[in-house]
Amino acid sequence: MEVKLETFLKDLERLGKNSEKDYDSSKYFSYNLYLEQYNQILISLQKMGHFADVPLILEVPPNQRSRAGSPKEIEKHQEINLKVSQIYNRLLEIIGPSEDIDVIKSIENIFNRFHKIARQLRSRHGNRGTLDVGDEYDVQDLLRALLHLYFDDIRPEEWTPSYAGGSRRVDFLLKKERVVIEVKKTRRGLADKEIGEELLIDISTYEVHPDCDYLVCFVYDPEGRIGNPAGIESDLMKKSSEKLKVGVYIFPK
Repeated sequence: MEVKLETFLKDLERLGKNSEKDYDSSKYFSYNLYLEQYNQILISLQKMGHFADVPLILEVPPNQRSRAGSPKEIEKHQEINLKVSQIYNRLLEIIGPSEDIDVIKSIENIFNRFHKIARQLRSRHGNRGTLDVGDEYDVQDLLRALLHLYFDDIRPEEWTPSYAGGSRRVDFLLKKERVVIEVKKTRRGLADKEIGEELLIDISTYEVHPDCDYLVCFVYDPEGRIGNPAGIESDLMKKSSEKLKVGVYIFPK
């Protein structure tokens, strides 16, 4: 029985997460395992007629390896992470729109990788200019670009009813999917208590939004100002109701 392409999509997602986790932990010696898994997936996809233009990833020669991870092995680990992401996104395009691909799961994937991507953008060849994610507007700009990996119709819009005398501006509305994404970035004076209070206001307000069935709140906390992110996520997600489902994601943890 032929394996469905969606199965490879899940395998690539799992492979990417594990490889990136080990890379962040400086466990470069594990790159060989991920290299083998990637090549196996690629060979299987090529047998099905896909990605004939993509070469396999070659191992680092034995004389260029070290127990702690040589520069060549570190570079190879980076290559694996990049190629896994590229094949994953190309496979998404081949599969096309599908009810099997969960909207919220796709958004979660972006949140999971957001901090890594933000850090990577700081380092470019030849000290070229880049996006330094320093405030909430920067977070919105980068998130908008990443959302286009999965969604075509991404709208910022102002809507009523107003809250406390002013109109509310939605950070991102996925109109077809009926999902609103609210973005926060912690800073001095905006941490646990303040973030919680702002999100409670958002939740109560979006219950009457005409195009919102699911409110997704993304809190970017690169300095670790929130002491108990899991607790805040859990408490606020309990505010889900029949009118509005709520998801709260604080990254990085």
